[in-house]
Amino acid sequence: MAQNFFDRLRDYYKKVAEVLRGEAEAASVFANTTDIGISRELAYAEFLKQHAPSKCNVFLGGFLFDQDGAESKQLDIIITTDTTPSFNFHNKDGSGKSFSPVEGTLGVVSVKSTLNRAELFDALGGLASIPPTRDLGRRVNPSLKLRNYDDWPMKIVYATSGIAPNTVLMHLNEYYVTHPEIPLSRRPDFIHVAGSYFIARIKEDMNMHQLNTGSYEAPNMGTYHLITTDSDVQAIVWTLYRLQVYASASTHIHFQYDFIINKINCLD
Repeated sequence: MAQNFFDRLRDYYKKVAEVLRGEAEAASVFANTTDIGISRELAYAEFLKQHAPSKCNVFLGGFLFDQDGAESKQLDIIITTDTTPSFNFHNKDGSGKSFSPVEGTLGVVSVKSTLNRAELFDALGGLASIPPTRDLGRRVNPSLKLRNYDDWPMKIVYATSGIAPNTVLMHLNEYYVTHPEIPLSRRPDFIHVAGSYFIARIKEDMNMHQLNTGSYEAPNMGTYHLITTDSDVQAIVWTLYRLQVYASASTHIHFQYDFIINKINCLD
């Protein structure tokens, strides 16, 4: 019996995950932890470039800023629309850092070699620092029912190894209990530890398929759901799905960057 296409696609994504893990292992030959980190960031950025919609620009990060000049902390990878201004004068070969307006940014990734409590808290602090997006108002096609734009961009924590998933969930709860001011919109959508587990923040477009019963579960919105079965495949397909949804929706939004001209010209 011929293999179903989606069986082959699952195998394809498994191979992609193997390559990501293999490149992470290869990066461990570097003695300098900075070199290791950059190598792993490049590997994940290359995965995104090969699979994200062509409307997406993927580059090693820097920071996001808003129209008032507020800046995020440093982020490892940034994904923007194809109409967002680029600032790559110091990033000509793709291995440097850049920056981007938060309006028009589709996703960000915090890359960690080992996800422990300290590194998790560092990633969560970086994501929390992303400036808020503005209310769309009349900047969006009225025929588009775009929900949760305040939750843009997609926020991912990716690590090549990490502590046990239940411990990560415990630390997640600990962090947000002590930082209740951080809204859901500035908390990670996905936490992916390669080869181990995938943790997703539940949104309206997510139902969890129970393999043992064949039923679908709709967990509470905003809660975190742990996946250990085919976790790499799940992480990859959800990441690419969400990027495609955001990229498609972005074509119906009138992004404006005239504030850059106005802000620069008003300086002495």
